[in-house]
Amino acid sequence: MIQQSLIQEVLLSQKQKILHQPLGLKREILPFFPDMNTFALIISGIRRCGKSTLLLQLLKNNNSPSLYMNFEDPRLFGFELSDFRLLDNIISKEKSEALFFDEIQIIDHWELYIRQKLDEGFKVVITGSNASMLSRELGTKLTGRHITKELFPFSYREFLSFKSLSPDAKSWEKYTNTGGFPEFIKNKNTDILSELLYDILIRDIAV
Repeated sequence: MIQQSLIQEVLLSQKQKILHQPLGLKREILPFFPDMNTFALIISGIRRCGKSTLLLQLLKNNNSPSLYMNFEDPRLFGFELSDFRLLDNIISKEKSEALFFDEIQIIDHWELYIRQKLDEGFKVVITGSNASMLSRELGTKLTGRHITKELFPFSYREFLSFKSLSPDAKSWEKYTNTGGFPEFIKNKNTDILSELLYDILIRDIAV
């Protein structure tokens, strides 16, 4: 059973981690995000395209008291819908006004909680893979209450900026050969692409 003290511990450790985490390349899509009030902003996209990094960029650009939580943390294994009441206690205590949730879709019926927080006046930003964010539940529980923005891997312009290259035939050839997945561009490990392909085929398309 999840304890409130454990959730508090996870939130604190995640906060410390993101405070020292580099923001990475500023994504081109950032200026096109709406100011969220009564709608949840959902950032969807293919695996490993940079959704979590973009969420941190939005978090650090936000001026109101905020709470960040990544639900993929192993310590949160077993977190259920009823455990959100414990999270609510922490939100109330810290007087948070904006909620940033990474991979919340792994919690069954998470849409009900998000709907509740919107009704209470919170700003909500969520990330999730395309496969999880195209569910029928999302459409029924958050009808008219969410705006979805799809993030893609680096564009050619972003690739040039990330690699400090000039726009020419050579850099274009390099981009078309390398692709735009940030982690692969950084590490050049082909195993990253192999695992990514497997995850997309088996965990997303097949499922």
